[in-house]
Amino acid sequence: MRVRPLVILLATLFVAMAPTMSVAAAADWSLEDVSGRRVSFADELARGPVVVSFWATWCKPCLKEMPQLDALAATYAGRVTFLAVNTDDSKSVAKVEPLVRARGWEKLTVLLDPGAVVQRQLQVDAMPYLVLYDRDGSVAFRHTGYVEGGEAELQLAIEKVLTVALPEIGAPADDVETDIAVDAMDGDKGLPGELLASDRFEYSYATDTRREIVENWLDLGWHRGNVRAGLTLNSQAPGEEGGRRNEITHRWFEFTRDGATVRAGHFHGLFGRGLLFNAWQDRSLRIDTRLDGVMATVRRGNLAATVLSGTPSVSELDVRAADLEWSAWRQVVCGVSGITWHNSAGTGTDAVDREWAAAVRARQSLAQADWYVEIAARNRFSIDAFDYDAAADDPREGWALYGNLNLYRGPFTLSWEGSDYQDFELLSRADGVTSLNRPPALAREFMWTLLNRAPHTLNANDEKGHNLDLSWQAPNGVAVQGSASRLRLHDGGTVYESVYLAAEKEQWGDFGVVAGLGFQDSEGLRQTLAAEVSWRRGNQRAWSFHAEHQHVRVGGGVGFDLGAYDQQWCKLEYSMPRWIFAAMLETNNKYGAQRSTNEDPGPYAAIQATRNLPNGATLNLWAGERQEGFLCAGGVCKFEPAFSGLEFFGTLRW
Repeated sequence: MRVRPLVILLATLFVAMAPTMSVAAAADWSLEDVSGRRVSFADELARGPVVVSFWATWCKPCLKEMPQLDALAATYAGRVTFLAVNTDDSKSVAKVEPLVRARGWEKLTVLLDPGAVVQRQLQVDAMPYLVLYDRDGSVAFRHTGYVEGGEAELQLAIEKVLTVALPEIGAPADDVETDIAVDAMDGDKGLPGELLASDRFEYSYATDTRREIVENWLDLGWHRGNVRAGLTLNSQAPGEEGGRRNEITHRWFEFTRDGATVRAGHFHGLFGRGLLFNAWQDRSLRIDTRLDGVMATVRRGNLAATVLSGTPSVSELDVRAADLEWSAWRQVVCGVSGITWHNSAGTGTDAVDREWAAAVRARQSLAQADWYVEIAARNRFSIDAFDYDAAADDPREGWALYGNLNLYRGPFTLSWEGSDYQDFELLSRADGVTSLNRPPALAREFMWTLLNRAPHTLNANDEKGHNLDLSWQAPNGVAVQGSASRLRLHDGGTVYESVYLAAEKEQWGDFGVVAGLGFQDSEGLRQTLAAEVSWRRGNQRAWSFHAEHQHVRVGGGVGFDLGAYDQQWCKLEYSMPRWIFAAMLETNNKYGAQRSTNEDPGPYAAIQATRNLPNGATLNLWAGERQEGFLCAGGVCKFEPAFSGLEFFGTLRW
């Protein structure tokens, strides 16, 4: 094939250049913390070494790691800065500060990255993910996933960073390489500037179809001073969908100066909470609503403005959008957004047929409360509108309303969300599947496999509802959380309901316990009981056992009932320095009519071995059979498709 010489050439050039490339002097970035204060990575690095961790509220390994990071932040207060970057998107970002306050993580600086800006810049593809930077911005330690006792290795890396003396300015770097350090080469000896590279790969062999899949994403990011550039080479031979490709799917160039950033090429973005515009990517779900064009952002004091013009990957549409945000009075931040695009369904060479949408929002963060509200509307303008029948229904007229209120009182937190969406899916199938906007969905994402087995899909054209969370940190160290959600259609029909209660005892001697109980009305009535017990043997070795049971009543149509079934999922996991081994088993008692097309009767058994390499890379070997859904194994959590066979996957980093 013609693509192979190109791949071989790129790989050869990369390996040849690697010894002279530098991974030092990390590029600057900034995010808001949970109170709305903007924090600059460069400013924090000027004070000393910085630990940057990426986590999410739905990620169980992340929630195990966060208390350990908070304890380390207390130990090294004044000497090392700990930045905990939350990666929850617009769907769950409202729950971040209530969780942080309820758990008492006071020593960490928690930052919000709902638009995945920093995640893409640092090429984060799994969580939790952690990087330690030394005083000059060189990467001293990286790690993907969480292992019980893994904080001991991080602490060792911090101690080495604090004790290693820096070379004099202009002097050659000393040979201070360790098993956890990445050397900082002199950038003048090779490629000018700094290069960050990662390669995510997957090979799988399906035993039922005897089909092989080979997929690869090579991400390259380069920066020098105020200039950044990057590309992504995606190779599928073939991919999960069956197609073959070897092409550059992302390429961009960015320039930043005096608070202004201009980006040309492919870009993603987020306005507010995503009611109007949310271009995003999820490689596991095969979603990428990127635009190809130009985007500019300017920050001046209390003002921030963004303008963009671009085209979706599968539609010949010209999209224009703008967003303005300013700090008003008493920590109230206001914003206004607008987006417009040409409707390709217009007829006639002189037809003017454009659609537009606009939104206004406000938020405020106080000592004992914070709130957020956003309202949006859409319409169209067409020459044909002069003949428009007012009695006819135009589905391109709609609205969206979203609100959030969080209250804090000592160890108690309360979080409420409400939404009302009517005909507000903008630029449907922007990437062939997903719309270009993504209003917050009020159905929670859980950290349990079976509770996530029947997720609710947001319907921005007809949905309204509420969500309420209560959290309490008991004096004995037990964290308790309750949640309830109800989503309905505008005609009154209920489309989703859930009630969830969880309790966690992080440390009970050498043990840790977390349990959850859930009720859901989603693709049937579902009652779930789940628990996990961890046993730490020494500082860096641990066993954990995870078990879930779910009773499902499927229902049916008028005059018949498909009955009920039970399903169980369990996992036994052993972790040691750099290694994690897991064995998983799922069973059910479904009969034929309750199974989906091509669904095996089970049982589903699998094993996985994970190797964490010193530079943050991971290698995974998986064998067995599984159902489609959310899965936590090897120290990370992600969505996995149904599969039977052998997989070898991971991420390499340079």
